[in-house]
Amino acid sequence: MLAGGHMTESTSSVAGSNTRATFLFAVLLLFFFQLTGVWIENIYRMSLIKLEMGKELLGSLFLFAPLSLFLVREKHERGFLKLTLGVLLAARASVPLLGASALIIVAGLGMAAFLMVLSYALSDRYRHLQGDMGAALGLAVLASITLRNWGSSLDVSTDGTTGIAIGTLLVLFALYLVRGVMRVVPEPATTGGHLGRRALAMIGLFANFACVTLVLSSPAVVNAWAGGDSHGYSMVVICTAVTFAAALIGMMRPWSRGVLIGWNVLFMASLLGGILLLTPQLPVSPESSPTIVKGDAPPARFALYIALLFSPIVICNVRHAAQYSCGRRPRHGALPVTLGMAFLFGTTMLLIFTNVWGYVPYGELFRNKFYLPFLIFGVVMCAPYALGRTIAPQTLVTTAQVRVPAIVLVIAAIAGVFWSGSSKPLPKSDESRLTVMTYNMQQGSREDGDRHYRGQLALLRKVNADIIGLEECDTPRPSGGSVDAVRYFADGLGYFAYYGPNTISGTFGAALLSRYPIRNPYAFFTYSKPDEVGTAAAEIDVNGQTIAFFVNHPAGGDAVMNAHVDALIAEVTKYPRVFAVGDYNFTADEPFFAKLVTVLTPSAATLGEANVNFHGRPKPLARAIDHIFVSPAFRVIESHYLAPPESETDHPAHWSVLEIEH
Repeated sequence: MLAGGHMTESTSSVAGSNTRATFLFAVLLLFFFQLTGVWIENIYRMSLIKLEMGKELLGSLFLFAPLSLFLVREKHERGFLKLTLGVLLAARASVPLLGASALIIVAGLGMAAFLMVLSYALSDRYRHLQGDMGAALGLAVLASITLRNWGSSLDVSTDGTTGIAIGTLLVLFALYLVRGVMRVVPEPATTGGHLGRRALAMIGLFANFACVTLVLSSPAVVNAWAGGDSHGYSMVVICTAVTFAAALIGMMRPWSRGVLIGWNVLFMASLLGGILLLTPQLPVSPESSPTIVKGDAPPARFALYIALLFSPIVICNVRHAAQYSCGRRPRHGALPVTLGMAFLFGTTMLLIFTNVWGYVPYGELFRNKFYLPFLIFGVVMCAPYALGRTIAPQTLVTTAQVRVPAIVLVIAAIAGVFWSGSSKPLPKSDESRLTVMTYNMQQGSREDGDRHYRGQLALLRKVNADIIGLEECDTPRPSGGSVDAVRYFADGLGYFAYYGPNTISGTFGAALLSRYPIRNPYAFFTYSKPDEVGTAAAEIDVNGQTIAFFVNHPAGGDAVMNAHVDALIAEVTKYPRVFAVGDYNFTADEPFFAKLVTVLTPSAATLGEANVNFHGRPKPLARAIDHIFVSPAFRVIESHYLAPPESETDHPAHWSVLEIEH
């Protein structure tokens, strides 16, 4: 089989090995994006429950794991590769079984293991491992979209019992592919390029990985940028899946450098253009008028759709960057890969800082700068083209080799959209009454910091409220696992939904879910510091009667609270029938409460503390900050507070049953 250390396999055998390696790397890239997302998400979740950064940030030390390759002797490299692959697959298999604290360690280990495998694949000696990395990336993106579509943006392979089963099957498939690829004997080593050129190639490679991490692996986030419209969600996820499948099937050939750079420019121009069009002008002082934003923005949405059509450029970019050797041995790629991963991590944290700017040093620099990380990685994505490297044709897979998996994945992705959105609302127990609920979901976290979207959905189904206000629901960002919780709950309940203030605005989220049709949705922003204050508002058609519904989550000092309450009063007085719900962050003995009750009635206080159902865990109403205010047109029948941990979050779930007084 070998002569003089060189491979003498037939052309078909080499092609077959390259195809297997491409499929293997597609699975490993999928695992990398999943593990990196889980790792960053849980670092944030553990910081969230304390409202400060702590020892969980030590998880960032996994970034430096590739440097351990400098300790591996040449004769032990192959054995260390097997060990590293084992760690990666074991970590991925464990994800659905663990809580937040453990996931920081296990997902971090898995991510670190991938970085070391990547260092191998980018070396001359083990280049056979990567196959066609561009095609592998395209397949990984398609697989990620498919897995998320079946869970309404929640990756079904990383969560719950279903996640255990699917994750195990994926790991077994990877093991099967590993056996075939590892049989290939390493190629003879050559001399690697200058460290600076290697670092530039790797930072460019990881800039494209950042694009996948922040956007393409879960395109539902793009819909959340534009306001979370249900039809927009289907359009975005299907458009991205079909575009990547078409690119894999019809564009598997090298393009000129000029075409590729132009393609990158068009992609980033449309992406940044859409983001900037959706960036609200926030009030600058307590005296500023509220900024009102309508529920949809067609020009911005159109720009984002164009960006998604251009998004397969990442396939070409990664294919080009991966052609640049990091050196003879895996250790030569350790530092460039570490620098690349540091770039991805830094870009992701920068996006998070645009949301939590009030809690980090120099946070004002990041306020309302949602576009900034996208601008940075967009510029750097093209960096490998400056190296002038051409693609070796023998490393590419052909259209025929990826056609079947691409078609299967895109069909599965489309089927997932329709299946996940097929739920029907549970029947009402009494058509003459309305159950209204406010629920601060703490970005999908329980009190201990563990993610629990499924448990929260189960609670919402159990309460079976007709209209629900969600707070801290802006989760389609890395800190929330890139899950559109509003869409996830709406699909699970079979309800209409309005996302409220979009993700770009930097609020923590205020959305509404309704059994009944939603009309004329809009958001309004009031003066804020240190948290952006955005309120969701809409009209709900309840059996021919219009009810205005407002979801509130103000936070800050007296000036912030007064600005919000004054704006809310101005809005609610436009309607005869109103519900204004939310986590108000003020109690009944504060002046903001007193100001609001001049126009609306607090449902729980109307019944009196003795008549409120606390579900076995009474708490003085005077300490409550979650309220349901109603107009005089409604009569309060029941009011409930369900405390943690039964509420599946750190806030009590609060709901009231009401009748319309004629």
